[in-house]
Amino acid sequence: MEKMQHAKELVREFLVFRGFTNTLESYEAELRTNIGKGFEVDKILDLIFSLYVPKFHADSLLVLLGFFKHYLSSSSDASLASTLSKLEASLLRFYVVHVVQCNRKDKVVDFFTLYKNPHLDPEFRVFFSKEWYHALHLSSGNFFSKVFNATHILHRV
Repeated sequence: MEKMQHAKELVREFLVFRGFTNTLESYEAELRTNIGKGFEVDKILDLIFSLYVPKFHADSLLVLLGFFKHYLSSSSDASLASTLSKLEASLLRFYVVHVVQCNRKDKVVDFFTLYKNPHLDPEFRVFFSKEWYHALHLSSGNFFSKVFNATHILHRV
């Protein structure tokens, strides 16, 4: 718990130093409502499936996945890092599927330079199904639950 308190103070110090007063207020409000709950898988899933992908925030998605890759790379459980690599590929596929379905060709060009209609290509068709989406959402939740129960990310602070 001491390390958690130290981490909270570091975050506060950084926010004050940078002048992020609105962010500091939001941070303090969330701390008051979320004391002792730790990681919440549903919030991570909402971040991915309700914000980053629907709002086309690929960079934020990559940063979040990079955060988990960084901390799982030094984990003694190599299977978690391996699973994260597979999950990352699936989440990026889902991002591309969403972009294509929303006809945002400007956002998909980086991923599909050779395919004009990936949803028609047999290699990619499965990724456009609702069943695949639901399986991805469930797998993501299961993975993050396992990560949060098996590792102590904040113990490395």
